[in-house]
Amino acid sequence: MNEPLVSIITPSFNQGKWLEETILSVLNQSYPHIEYIIIDGGSTDNSKQIIEKYAGQLTYWQSQPDGGQADALNIGFKKAKGDIIAYLNADDLLEPKAVEGIIHAYEVNQEFSIYYGKCKTIDAQGKLLEEGNGNQVYFKDLAKDGMLPNMYQPACFFNRAYLRRDSFVDSSLKYAFDYELILFLASTKSILFLNRDMASYRVHTESKSYLYKIDAYKEKLGLQEKYSAKNYLLIKWKRIKLALAEKTGKITNGNAAL
Repeated sequence: MNEPLVSIITPSFNQGKWLEETILSVLNQSYPHIEYIIIDGGSTDNSKQIIEKYAGQLTYWQSQPDGGQADALNIGFKKAKGDIIAYLNADDLLEPKAVEGIIHAYEVNQEFSIYYGKCKTIDAQGKLLEEGNGNQVYFKDLAKDGMLPNMYQPACFFNRAYLRRDSFVDSSLKYAFDYELILFLASTKSILFLNRDMASYRVHTESKSYLYKIDAYKEKLGLQEKYSAKNYLLIKWKRIKLALAEKTGKITNGNAAL
């Protein structure tokens, strides 16, 4: 039996200070059957030079203007041929045996739409801020409470068999396209948690999640309304919280909606 192919896509734009570390975390995986695709949005820093340094080990790369992060992911998805699809932002990292662990689970049972593990939190310099978080959750939990702290995007791998749509992510969303992708897949098929570290999520002042918390909250709340319409009172309370956030510039207990 042929070993499964894993496609990993990195969307990139002016993340040169972290990009090489991200690239190496993919290229140094213990599992050999990986195609790595980098879609750079025409960076003006040293990102292109870094990508060119590793071009011989990449399946595909480009550096030219695109429509943003979601558009870059969809461009990469059209190039991807893997049985399993993942994406790793240009400031995040994979654990060395992350893909190997995912493939072991996939080969035992291919009936899950998402395979995911624990994710550490690191700072701009790579210092550990929080040990790996993650737990088994189900669609109703995700639709009601969001992803964190049970599920982190860098630690997620998606089963191509259940990505039955033309695009990988919804490019009409600027911030919550990862949440939409996870809700879409979790609503159609079970997801599987592996109790091991898979990735590191980097928090820093240049990230979209830091700079645009309220806009991200708004998009995620819209998705919760779509996928969890029965929780009317909870949604109403979150709408009130959003209105307060828009007035004050702060989200109270914001993690509850992520």
